[in-house]
Parts: sequence; structure tokens; C-alpha cells
Amino acid sequence: MRRLQLIGTCLVTLLAASPALACQGGPSVWDIQLGSMIRDLPGGFTDHACGSNGGPPGKLLSSFEDFKQCRPEGDGLFEVAFRYDDEQEFVARALEQTRALALCEGTKVFGFPVVPTVLLDGDGVVRGLRLVTDPRGVEPADRSNAWALGNMLKRRYGVEGWTCEDLPEVPGETPVASFKLRERCSKSVEGVELSVESEYYHRAGQSFTDEFGNVQPGLFISQARFEMKQQR
Repeated sequence: MRRLQLIGTCLVTLLAASPALACQGGPSVWDIQLGSMIRDLPGGFTDHACGSNGGPPGKLLSSFEDFKQCRPEGDGLFEVAFRYDDEQEFVARALEQTRALALCEGTKVFGFPVVPTVLLDGDGVVRGLRLVTDPRGVEPADRSNAWALGNMLKRRYGVEGWTCEDLPEVPGETPVASFKLRERCSKSVEGVELSVESEYYHRAGQSFTDEFGNVQPGLFISQARFEMKQQR
């Protein structure tokens, strides 16, 4: 109810002032600084939950401070997933403002839907960040480009100095059309370990058409995964 009241108030104000809506971006994952205490994390995030190594969020939490309700990973860090606040997205949808919606819509990095998570030690200190492309609700045509986020993340930290290797082959994997990518790249920058994985291929048995010629547009893997961790 509070959200509906807020949206109604915003709609009246915006419609009276201007036909255009400019989305005022809230905090993003890049506003989270490694080494900061949990109490110093920016506000404006929502839907906190235990992370699942970049997969779909697990147990819901009331805030980052409930991180100890999650099971720690092998290195002792606790993963907490979150989303960007979507109130401005609702306003943009209600006003049918296409350009503003492109700026406000969803939890994205460089235009790609992602599951962002923060990695905390037992004292509530931020030791790492993780981003994994989010395939949920994404059309196959858009999801097919998800692997390209890996290149953008590498460029964010400079194209030089990355060490890359192919991920181990799995029997039955095939290229998508003539292109296949399964790569892991790593780099160290000022005491921080960076890692980017990019994948684009058909799993064993996957193809765009079945034996009868029926189209199967979504049967492929296209994803990117990014981690940054303080060296400990």
C-alpha cells in the first residue's frame, strides 16, 4: 500500500511538471567498497537473501546485517544477494516512458540483468563482490549476448594484464552456429583478485532445432560470471 501511495504521488507530480521522466539512478553494486563495514553499505538495495554462489537467491533476509543466517562458503565468506530498488521502474512503467524504463528497469550491469552478491567475512567486512548474469525472464535473443558482459567487465579494469585459459571440455558440447566460448580470465590489481568467466555453447543434446525440424530457440548456454576478492 505504501508503494502504491508513493507511486500515485509521483505520478501526479511528474504529470503536472513534465511529460518526460528522467530516472535518477540509485546506488549500484559499484558503490560497495571492499574493506568497508556492513554498517557502511549504501542504502537503496532491497530483497536481501542468502546467495547460492551466483545462482537464484535463497533464504530471504531483512538486511545485509542478517548475513550470519546464511551458510558460509568454503573460504568462510558469507554471500548475500540483493536487488536494486524498483520504485522508479514502477513509475516509469505507469507513465509509459520507454527511455526512462531502459534506465530504471531491473538489476543490471552494463545493460545485462545480473544477480549481484556481496561477500562478507565473519566480522561483517566486505571482502568481495560477485556478479552472474541472470537468465530469468530474459528472451533467448537477449540472453544469447550474455557472454559479452565478460568482455565489458574486463575492460572496466583495463584490457592489459589478464591471464586467460579455456575451461575444461565436457563431452558433447558444441558451438552455437560457428562460435563457442568457455573461458576463465584472472588478474590482480592492488591486492584484489579479479576473475571473469564467459561461456557460450550448446550442452550435449542441445540444438536450435529438434530431429523433426521444430525450432528450440532457448537451448544454449550464454552467461558471464565476475568475482573480485581481497587477497587474504
